Amino acid sequence: MVGAALLAAAGPRGLGALAARPSRAVILELGRGQRPDSAALTIAIEALERATSWRGSAPNTYGDLALLKLERARREVADPEFALSEIEAGVSVQRVSLALAPSSASGWARLVYAEQLREEKLRAQQAWALNPEDPLDRPPDGPPDGPSEGASDGAPAEIMPHPLVASRPAQKAAALEALEMAFLTRDLSFSLVRFRLGAALARWSELPPWMQRAARAEILQLTRYGRRGMEALVDFYLAPPGPQAVELIERELAADPKREAFFIKRLNRRRSS
Repeated sequence: MVGAALLAAAGPRGLGALAARPSRAVILELGRGQRPDSAALTIAIEALERATSWRGSAPNTYGDLALLKLERARREVADPEFALSEIEAGVSVQRVSLALAPSSASGWARLVYAEQLREEKLRAQQAWALNPEDPLDRPPDGPPDGPSEGASDGAPAEIMPHPLVASRPAQKAAALEALEMAFLTRDLSFSLVRFRLGAALARWSELPPWMQRAARAEILQLTRYGRRGMEALVDFYLAPPGPQAVELIERELAADPKREAFFIKRLNRRRSS
């Protein structure tokens, strides 16, 4: 009771913090790489929606809501329309958070992730439209090779593009700008270094020269996190996010023979397992 009274006395931000409390356990679980159940995720989202209804809510409250919205969208496989709406909602609240705290590296990275997730869900939406007989509780293996046949006369089925497709160039440009801001804020936490490097390798040809230089530096930066950094580089090497990934990793590691040898050892161990 005393704690609640103190929060109330602190004004709207204190009330928002009080309303957000049920979300903390879920956010901590996600931060540890765990998977909270769907019911807990829903309760946490509802708590954060109540918290952000108060004027003056803290920037991280909006950011946490964006994180959970995107997590719910990521899990959704049966209803891509719902997933896309959750992505849009997550982007909206994340932009509110960044307007209040523009130096948040994790916030900018979250916008880049949202664009990647949007593309994935759009591909799923289009694939299911082309293959309506497929069960909706199973995500497609990938984008379809071509249009499926429609009626008995063999005419191609007409697939209406999703409304978000028309705005994708603008969304891609916004995601590139967000990646630029993620680099400029220069947060060196392991998860953000790994994410920035993966996102940069995936869109290498779109990056200006200064961002390519920054991304190359992230390769050696990852090696400074020891075994987990090397394992992240091995992941990128074995499943390249972009066509230049393998060449870039080899080139940067060649400048440091000791780290290169450690990388090769981890790579060979993974290949033999």
